[in-house]
Order: sequence, then structure tokens, then C-alpha cells
Amino acid sequence: MGAGGVGSYMGALLARAGAEVTLICRGAHLAAIRADGLRVTTPDGEVAATDIAATDNPAAVGPVDVVVQSVKLYDLAASSQQLRPMIGPETTLVPVQNGVTAPEEIGAIVGSTHVVGGVVFINSTVVAPGVVHCKSDMNSLIFGELDGRASQRVAAFREVCLSAGIDARVSDSVQTEQWRKFVPVAGLSAISCLSRQPIGPIREDRKLRALYRQAMTEVVALATAKGVVLESNIVEHMLAAAQRYQPDARVSMLEDLEAGKPLELDWLSGYVSREARQLGVATPFHDVAYACLKPLAAGRRGSG
Repeated sequence: MGAGGVGSYMGALLARAGAEVTLICRGAHLAAIRADGLRVTTPDGEVAATDIAATDNPAAVGPVDVVVQSVKLYDLAASSQQLRPMIGPETTLVPVQNGVTAPEEIGAIVGSTHVVGGVVFINSTVVAPGVVHCKSDMNSLIFGELDGRASQRVAAFREVCLSAGIDARVSDSVQTEQWRKFVPVAGLSAISCLSRQPIGPIREDRKLRALYRQAMTEVVALATAKGVVLESNIVEHMLAAAQRYQPDARVSMLEDLEAGKPLELDWLSGYVSREARQLGVATPFHDVAYACLKPLAAGRRGSG
């Protein structure tokens, strides 16, 4: 659901492995996939899915086994309403949004029993209609039941993903995994948008790197206040992980800003700032980042 960069990448790999996949997308991307199929380029080569199904109408698909909900956070509520015709009694919904609130938001719409937690580490972008480019060798998907129990539905989906070449892992603490990703994503998204820089200059420039460290440290402090236990060296670990990305890799919020689209700001720095204020945690970087970027958050459709 919402087959942009991440959804199209996962869909192409799953379809190549023999899974029955339908991409829910729209506009020129949908038209190109219907006409010529989907092409995904990765550091290891190209994946072509020439016969993959695609539509902009979830009602035409009907109930499915699994829905991977991959829209941006600002479209999450509306798209979750639209996908309800695909939810049957046994349907599992796997959200892969940034932030830490998606499972709760989706569960309020489709029913919490359908929803598991999910975290994705895939840096892929639609570079032309029907064409997706992945700039990293990481393609990890971590998911699990929100209460930590083992379940057959989670195990079955993991096997399908592994057969497709997706590095799928089941976690008994998926909410902690969401926060592990939230730590770097919230800060990097804000710094990238404020500086208009991809990841290379941020990790190489001394002052930008220091801001990135501060931004992550603030999110860790918030996690601690909320009772989320993270490893003591997570900030250093995430700084080291940033070296794995190509220097020109852009976070999705910077891509949205440059394209004049809405921003996921309210779910990233906005969430950090609001929650920290309620809990008495100091988050000066995220407070400033949210205030500076808020006028741009609606994108061009909200200007004037």
C-alpha cells in the first residue's frame, strides 16, 4: 500500500520470488508499471518485475494475506481507511513508516489485532515512473507482534521475505527496534532539511556531525524517559552505520522538501519536541528544528 521507493523495491523482490503481489500506487508511476512493468536497480544489479499487478483501487484487490503499509506518515490515516477492503479476518498489516506511532494510528482504523510492528532499513527512491533506485546494500525488514509473542503469521511472512532475498528478522521487542531506528532518523531528517545536504557532508563536516550526535542524544533521553531501554552506545553505533551509505544518499524528508511535498516533521522532530516537553526532557535541537521547518511542513500544496 503506497508503492513508492520502499514499497516498489519490496514488491519487486517478492514478485520475483513467486509471491502474488499487487502494488497500490497512482499517477505516472502506476501508468508506467502497467505499461512496461517495474524496474529496480540495486548495488548488486537490476530486478525487473514485468508482470506485477498494480492499481490505485484497493477495493479491486479484495482481502489479502499481508498488507505492507508503506505510505508516508502524512498519508497514513487516509490510506489506512482506503485499504480497509483488503483486510479480511486473517489479514496481517505490517507498517514500515518512520517514527514510532504508526502501529497505534493504523490499529485505531483497521483494528489493532491485524497490526504488527515493523521497521525497514531500505534506502530506495522512485527516480522515474516505473523505475526505482536503491543506494544501499542494506535491505533489512524487522517485524514482530507488538506484545512480543511468537506467532505463525509473523513466522510465515518472514519465510516469504527470506525467499525473496529480503533480510527479514522477527523481533520479540519490535517497539524497541522502532526506537533504534527513530534515534538516527529523527535527527538526520531535520539536519538534512535544515542544511539541504545529503548524508555525506553531514557525517564529514565537524559541526554538522556534532549536531547529528546531539540530535540522536536527545532522542535517546526521550526514550529513557518513556521507559524504552536502548544500548548505551547506540549513538556511536548509528554514527558508524552512517558510513555504510553512499555520500549522496538523501533521507526521504529531504527528498520531499526538495520536491515541494509535505514533510513527516510532526511525527519526527515534532513528536520528540511535544513528548519531551510533557516529560520534562530537554530537546533544544529538535525544538529549534521543528520551529524552523514547520512553515515548510505542508509542502507547496499548503503554501499561500
